[in-house]
Amino acid sequence: MTLQDPAIIIAPIYLLGLATVTLSLLVAFSFMRESTKINKLGAKRMTSALAWQLVGEAAIVAGALAFAYAAHTGALAEWSILKQSTLRLSMFLATSATTAHLYLTIRRLR
Repeated sequence: MTLQDPAIIIAPIYLLGLATVTLSLLVAFSFMRESTKINKLGAKRMTSALAWQLVGEAAIVAGALAFAYAAHTGALAEWSILKQSTLRLSMFLATSATTAHLYLTIRRLR
């Protein structure tokens, strides 16, 4: 492998992306599980909002990985504009919805 070989950069991108998605989901599910044990309503809501924020993060990273893989394999050129736009829209919706949810949760707790 040389520095000119695309695998030098592609492999770490995939590995770090997969690690990020996995870690985000593991921590999100851990937060969700712990939120059922919390008695204080505010803490329970905050823990739940943070869990969903991590799910949104996992969604956007998974979408970025899909684009990276498609670009690397040449499949991206075959994807229609509608398919690409739908994936981007779903990534942005997941992230914006979970961010808005976290913001509203914090605002309600004040």
